[in-house]
Amino acid sequence: INLTRREIRSSWRRLLFFFLCIALGVGSVVALRSLIQNLTRAVGTDARALMTADIEISSTADFSPSEISKIEKVLNGPNIVEARNEAITTSSMASPVDRSNPNTKLVELKGIEPPFPLVGEFVMDDGAPFNFSLLENNGAVVAKILLEDLNVKVGDGIKIGEAEFQIRGAFDQEPGGSSGFRLGARVFVAKTAFDTAGITRNASRVRRRILYRTSDNPTQLVKQLREALKGTTVGIQSYRETQENIGEQFTRTENYLSLTGLLILVLGGVGVWNVARAFVEQKRKSVAVLKCLGANGTRIISVYLLQILTLGLVGSIFGVVLAQAGLWLVKFRFLDALPEKMTYSVNLWTATQGILLGVAISILFSALPLLQVRNIKPKLLLRDENNVSLRRLDPTKWLFGAVSLAGLLGLAVWQAGSVMVGAFFLAGLAATAGVLYLAAMALTVLMKRLRVFGSFSLRQAVNSLYRPGNQTRIILLAVGLGAFVVLAVQSLQTNLVREFDFTRNQRLPSLFFIDIQKSQIDELVKNIEERIGEKAEATPTVRARISHINGEAFDFQRPEMRQQQGQIGREFAVTYRPNLDNNETVIDGEWWTGEPAVPQVSVEEDMAVRLKVGIGDSITFDISGRKITAQVASVRKIDLRNTRTVFIFVFRPGVLDSAPQSFAATVLTRVPPTERQRLQRDMLGKFPNIQIFDVADIVAAVQKLVANFVLAISFVGSFVILSGVLILIGSIALTKSQRIYENAILKTLGAKRLTLATILFGEYGLLGLLAGIIGSAFATVLSWAVSRFIMDIKWEFDPVLAVAGIFVTAAIVVLVGCLASFDVLFRKPLGTLRSQ
Repeated sequence: INLTRREIRSSWRRLLFFFLCIALGVGSVVALRSLIQNLTRAVGTDARALMTADIEISSTADFSPSEISKIEKVLNGPNIVEARNEAITTSSMASPVDRSNPNTKLVELKGIEPPFPLVGEFVMDDGAPFNFSLLENNGAVVAKILLEDLNVKVGDGIKIGEAEFQIRGAFDQEPGGSSGFRLGARVFVAKTAFDTAGITRNASRVRRRILYRTSDNPTQLVKQLREALKGTTVGIQSYRETQENIGEQFTRTENYLSLTGLLILVLGGVGVWNVARAFVEQKRKSVAVLKCLGANGTRIISVYLLQILTLGLVGSIFGVVLAQAGLWLVKFRFLDALPEKMTYSVNLWTATQGILLGVAISILFSALPLLQVRNIKPKLLLRDENNVSLRRLDPTKWLFGAVSLAGLLGLAVWQAGSVMVGAFFLAGLAATAGVLYLAAMALTVLMKRLRVFGSFSLRQAVNSLYRPGNQTRIILLAVGLGAFVVLAVQSLQTNLVREFDFTRNQRLPSLFFIDIQKSQIDELVKNIEERIGEKAEATPTVRARISHINGEAFDFQRPEMRQQQGQIGREFAVTYRPNLDNNETVIDGEWWTGEPAVPQVSVEEDMAVRLKVGIGDSITFDISGRKITAQVASVRKIDLRNTRTVFIFVFRPGVLDSAPQSFAATVLTRVPPTERQRLQRDMLGKFPNIQIFDVADIVAAVQKLVANFVLAISFVGSFVILSGVLILIGSIALTKSQRIYENAILKTLGAKRLTLATILFGEYGLLGLLAGIIGSAFATVLSWAVSRFIMDIKWEFDPVLAVAGIFVTAAIVVLVGCLASFDVLFRKPLGTLRSQ
């Protein structure tokens, strides 16, 4: 122990990098895992409170008398239902009653009945509990943000549909704590007010729910309800199923974020291996002296292993401190994007896991370098040997290598929560590191063969990449990996921002009108043209549901089908037209040809895959209770980046002409915000039943989400590049003795300080350029692959980002390298040569 303490005290500068590598890695693991755990607690996995009930029965259509009868038959037993209520939700336009206020906003309207909520609490922003009397006589309670959006206050009136409501209260968070992405702020009104407001007249985008609080087993009741409602599109779930799904999602997110942290920790482990290897190399004479004094290899390894454990433990504890600082930084930067009840502290068990991980990584990556101690001979004191001779086949070394690999696999499985995911992670990490390492090797070999440098300083800089004990490939691997992650994120950010930049899409509407009646469309188009000089493009729309595929009905009560209910069991807006839109391409079949014997429909490609239909298959639609069976005539690909409207199903003209229908209209002209608000207000005054989507507001909300998403990934990527910089600093510091000796020789031969500085600058400049080239090249490939195959967005190469990434990486390496080696230039050669 005393020897360990003395060794740490005498070599603390070298071991500092060991300490920092572990601290940074553990800090990233603990911070990321704590973040998702705190988010889980803030959002809540108490699905009963989220659902505000024990059982939820939902439908996008009115519950039929037959369905209500079957539900009541299951739940009408004694003491089964403690409480029941119904709710109805839809989107609608809201505007102040005061005509001098031109603001209008799309809101998410929810009609409720008492008792509400069945489970949980509903608290107003003044701290008072919600009372249903607030909604009586056309009262409303609204999300607090809507007061700002509409420039109104409690007591003012707002118009929704054909009715006026008085704002009786405001809230920060609605029952259940739901804070997901919505097109508009939430507004609560009495369920009976929906009919008076005429909001449900068109029955589009309306969702109806019946909620139950029960003392019985909800899981068993759900099974009975699903059996009773088999063959319908009614959705049934209990809070227990929801809780399992939420728990699985958060656990999966936590595990994947932990793997990201483990990646940083493993990169730090590379730094640990580098420090341990160089440390053992520099301690060869000390080890030889200890062996002359009678110490055996096992005892010496124990001394150094104790050092590793001590540094790993202290570094891990410091990493927990860094994690806490990181959470405070997240709070400062992402406060508006995170739940209000979010906490920003490190969990004790998470900190313990992080410390165990840090110590484990310290041992796993130090084991092989420490084994070199066994091969150091006492005769080293009499005859210096630059390279320790090793046996060609060392069983102990191979054993420890296998144990280290198994240990890494165990850590990956532990963090991922899955053997398969952990194995894939480790394999992917090894493959990525291998490819980067080979790329670094190829580039350095290429540099070695180049003979085009006329300058002595540049030739010497290139030769310095091959000095004995050089860290060139490790530096290129570490810094290249950091540059790779950061540049890949930046490239994805550029393409995401470009994707959501609607100013590049000349066909993306600025205003989108829906639920326009046939008797209103001509007048609305005329009014819009008089106001802004553009004739709005009108498209007929029909509401339809899929009931059968090739004669077979859907059974959404089956577990595998319940997952698809939201995508294929919903109500679709379909249309009919004779021509393809400009953004559509037929990829299978043909557009309307000849005179068919049966109705025909064209299907969007993703939906065709989901429904497993092809040319000639039949799809039966339910349109206002009438069944229409159409044959698939073609499959279309839609370019979402150049579109006004998107329709999954397009019918051949003549099939739906007489079906109940409404119209959608789009405006392309970029109307100034103030005029846009006035236009919406005037149109709603004349046509209160329509809905207007302000696309600019929606795009702004999406762009904000994308910006937060990219910033979060960049935040993680910065840890990776910081790990690379730490390895760079450590590698430079650990090879400083060799650099000092070389500079002493050059000074003796007449080299000036400027020449030595140029060599130093050239060496690190070359290292930085090579690392930048590796990182930029692989980042470009990854960005293309993710954009093309995962996000399905258009990818464009950004030469400015690629070139800037190379030179910024080079600048960082030069700056760090020169600062770390600056004192070498001022050392006297005589003292250095005497010590050799």
